[in-house]
Amino acid sequence: MSTGNEFQAPRSASPAVDYGTTGGTIDFQAMEAEALKRGIPPGWHRPLPEKLPSPGYWPAIMALGITFMLWGLAVGFNEVVSTIVIIFFIGFVLFIGALAGWIGDMRHERKDWNG
Repeated sequence: MSTGNEFQAPRSASPAVDYGTTGGTIDFQAMEAEALKRGIPPGWHRPLPEKLPSPGYWPAIMALGITFMLWGLAVGFNEVVSTIVIIFFIGFVLFIGALAGWIGDMRHERKDWNG
């Protein structure tokens, strides 16, 4: 018969542990008290990264560009050459613009992570 103790978060054997790499000790009891003040249950921690990236429209615009490019190629089996070029060019411009915007957003978010 189970008492339920195996489902609880494990406790630290010692209140402070010296890792020897930084020359300092970590006070687990103080960390747990701070977590309780922030509303985090004992034994839990806040997942990283704490800040999620902002949503963007670039993936949808890129998919639209790819769709237009493929549509231009599919229409290419007709005899209307100007339609092929126009639709494919619109898709290509959307694809390149979305790629540049998406990479720019990722570079901007990376700056926020480092500083």
